[in-house]
Amino acid sequence: MALPHARARAAWVGTGADTPEVLWYRLRVPADALAPQGTRLYVPRWQTVGTVAVYVEGRLAWQSGDRVWNSFNHPVWADLTGLAPPQGDAVVHVRMASQPGVGGALSSLWVGPVPELLPRWRWRSFLQTELVAYWRGAFLMLGLFGLGVAAWLRRRRAGDARPFVLFFGMAVGQSLAALLYLVSGEGLDMDFTWFAWMTMAALMGVSLCTFHFLCLVQGHARPRLGAALALYVACALLAALPSWWPGHAAALPLLRLLLVPPVLVLIQVAVSDALRLRSAASVLLAAWGLLSLPMGLHDMLMQSYRLDVEGLYLTPYVNLGLLTVFLYAAFTRYTGALSEAAQARATLAGRLAAQERELQGTHERLRAAEREQTLLHERQRLMREMHDGVGSSLMSALRLVEHGQASNQPVDVAQALKECIDDLKIAIDSLECTDADLLALLGALRFRLGRRLGQAGIALHWRMRDVPPLPWLDAQSALHVLRILQEVLTNIARHSGACQITVDTGVADGSVYVRVQDEGRPFAPPAPDALPPGRRGLANVRARVQALGARCAWTPEGGGTVFTLWLPLRRAAG
Repeated sequence: MALPHARARAAWVGTGADTPEVLWYRLRVPADALAPQGTRLYVPRWQTVGTVAVYVEGRLAWQSGDRVWNSFNHPVWADLTGLAPPQGDAVVHVRMASQPGVGGALSSLWVGPVPELLPRWRWRSFLQTELVAYWRGAFLMLGLFGLGVAAWLRRRRAGDARPFVLFFGMAVGQSLAALLYLVSGEGLDMDFTWFAWMTMAALMGVSLCTFHFLCLVQGHARPRLGAALALYVACALLAALPSWWPGHAAALPLLRLLLVPPVLVLIQVAVSDALRLRSAASVLLAAWGLLSLPMGLHDMLMQSYRLDVEGLYLTPYVNLGLLTVFLYAAFTRYTGALSEAAQARATLAGRLAAQERELQGTHERLRAAEREQTLLHERQRLMREMHDGVGSSLMSALRLVEHGQASNQPVDVAQALKECIDDLKIAIDSLECTDADLLALLGALRFRLGRRLGQAGIALHWRMRDVPPLPWLDAQSALHVLRILQEVLTNIARHSGACQITVDTGVADGSVYVRVQDEGRPFAPPAPDALPPGRRGLANVRARVQALGARCAWTPEGGGTVFTLWLPLRRAAG
């Protein structure tokens, strides 16, 4: 006979006898199909309530598992290497043992080298089991995501969480129902009859969840129809319990007819909503629901062996299509919400335009006032610095000249003017942008005072180490630092009699320090309240240190004096 070959299922199958119906298929494989590097037997599908075994030259090559856990949806891939005779044709027997009356089917058989049959087997496995497993996993992940969204909505009380909970129920039910097409010959750790009942209960639950999901999403409640559907599902599952059916596995195709009424209810709901709403998503959902009827009929005929057994079961792909339609409906609702949000945004934009123009005008006036205030403060600072710094130096030079003229003593007017010019240049240096770099600021001070100290016979040793930037070092603070160090260096040159000065930097105790060390006469500053009249230099140093939020100290060391200025890395605002 020609393959594929099928034996139709009887209209009614009883409990069945202990002795199975055994059918043998014998085929002769030509020698040129037996590859020495590897020969495989590929069977796209076989199906029956029973077992199948393959023999090559009387030796067992492959055998299915349990009578009911028989992996009917998994293609057979049997290794025939080493079982065929070294030369000549090989005789292959296929033994199918079935429960009486349940019928059976065997598709075409392929025998040949691995490279030629492997693509066929892989594509068949992908279409029959792997693709179903992929969409089942994706559906379940989306269901878990929906459950998380429902929990978030319930906790925040931000919206209706019921559609997401129902979607999660649909995902779990579809995942359980798809196991019927995915379980291999090893089976599960449970009785097959209860497993089959569980898959049917999962499909019934999917029908209930889908019904209520459509009612919520489409905005049309049907309480009476929903109650009738729930009552039917409960009665159908109770009637299909394996306890009432001794031959449950053989009667499974008949029991699955109980799924038809819920499917018809869902189609009626989808079609009525499509006629009422006339939206693309509702029409597509109704069309796919109508298409599921012939697809379900196709699978029922395949299970009864009245269609080509080499076809594919379409019911899993019906659910895949429904998932796609649901996702499309969610996407259209999302895009609709985006469109409404865009319209609301356009309306608000018109209202905000006038306020924005008004705020912009106010902002411009505030910026102008801020610029004027900044210029005023900077002008006042420069005036104060010119008065206290350069002005004071000029007054000192003037008194020095007048005192020299009165006492007929020679006066070094050039030196006095150089000091005035240095004061002016230091004030200008403080305005330069140093990017919070203390070393660049100290370099400018060295450039201004180094030559004058050298002319006074004092060697200046510069030992700089890298220090972190000081973000608060603005023009005012930079001028304070320069004036403090200028006063210290000037006092050393005038009063200590030192010949060498060492300036170094570093980081200690969370602060940046600048240290000035000389080897002249030791100096201990008096307390602030004990300063003699006219000695304003120390008072100015302390005032500037306080303005910086810093610390300073004079300590005798090695026959000289060390002045240390500690500058904070961060300074409190204000």
